[in-house]
Amino acid sequence: MIVRDKSWEIKDASKLQTYLECPRSYFYQYILGWRSEAPNLHLEFGKAWHLAMEHLLLNGYSTGSIAQAYMLFQEHYRKFFPEVMDISNSPKDPANAMRALVQYAQTYEKDNFKTMYTEIAGTVPLTDKHMLHFRMDSILQREDGMYQSLEHKTGSQLSRQWTDQWSLSVQTGVYNHVLCCLFPPEQVYGVEINGVFFQKKENKFQRVPARRTPAMMEAWYWETVDLMDAIQREHEKLEGSKEEDAVLRAFTKNPTNCTKYFGCAYHDFCMAWANPLQHTDEVPYGFITRYWNPADEESTAKQIFRLEGKK
Repeated sequence: MIVRDKSWEIKDASKLQTYLECPRSYFYQYILGWRSEAPNLHLEFGKAWHLAMEHLLLNGYSTGSIAQAYMLFQEHYRKFFPEVMDISNSPKDPANAMRALVQYAQTYEKDNFKTMYTEIAGTVPLTDKHMLHFRMDSILQREDGMYQSLEHKTGSQLSRQWTDQWSLSVQTGVYNHVLCCLFPPEQVYGVEINGVFFQKKENKFQRVPARRTPAMMEAWYWETVDLMDAIQREHEKLEGSKEEDAVLRAFTKNPTNCTKYFGCAYHDFCMAWANPLQHTDEVPYGFITRYWNPADEESTAKQIFRLEGKK
C-alpha cells in the first residue's frame, strides 16, 4: 500500500524533467521515494563544486579566494568520500577540483558582473492551480545593466548533445521565467549555463547561453502547464490502480530512456515487475526511502522569493 506524501504536490524543474524522460522513473523516485543508499559521486561532487563557484562569484578569482573555495569544496566532498577513494573517483576528486578552480579563474579572469544573489529559492505560480518551486545558483547584473543567471553544471564529457540540451530545457525555461518575474523583461538577458568538464587529461570549460524570445517563453509556458496537467492525470490514474491489477497503467515506462547517462537505477524493477504496486511493502536492498521535497531546499537558500506569475 502506498502512503501519500506531502511532497507529491510540490513540483520543480527536476521533477518535470524526470517525468518527461520516464514516467515510471518518476513513480519510483518521487511517488515511492526510492533512492540509492550509496552516495552518488556525480551528485555530491556537483554540490561541492557549487559551493566553490558560489564563493568565487561573491569574492572574486584571487589566489586567496581560490584557496577558500577549495576548502569549501573539500569540506562537503569529504563528508561522503574518504581520501582512500580519490584514485577510484578520479577525475572527480579534490586534487583535480583544485586544478580546475585555478584553470577556471584563468579562463574567466575577465568576468565583469555584479553578483546580486546566490543560492536563490522560492515559488512562482503559472496558473491559479499550478505552482512551481525553483532553486537557482545566481542572479548577476552584467556590464550593460541586463540581468542574467549563471547556472553551474559539472560533467565528464563535452559534446554537442550536452550543449544543445539547454535551449529547450524545462529547467532553463523556469529560470528565465523567474528572471522575467523579478525584473522587467526588456532588462533580462537570460540564463547562461556554466559548464565544467572534469577529465583525466584536460579539464574543459564551456558557457552556453540558454536565452529565449518572448514567443519561445510563451511556448514554454503552455508546454509546462500541459506537463503539470499530465502529471496530475497520472496521479488520478494511480488512485484508481490496485495491487490486484496485472499491469500498472499509471506512470508508464519509457524504454528509450533506460540506458541514458549512467543507466537507470530502476531498470531491474521494470524488467521484473509489471505492476510495482505488488512490491511496495518492502524497500529493495540497496535503496532507502527519501522523498524529494523542493520546499526543503529553502532551508539552505541565501535568498527566498515568492513571485507573482507573468505569462
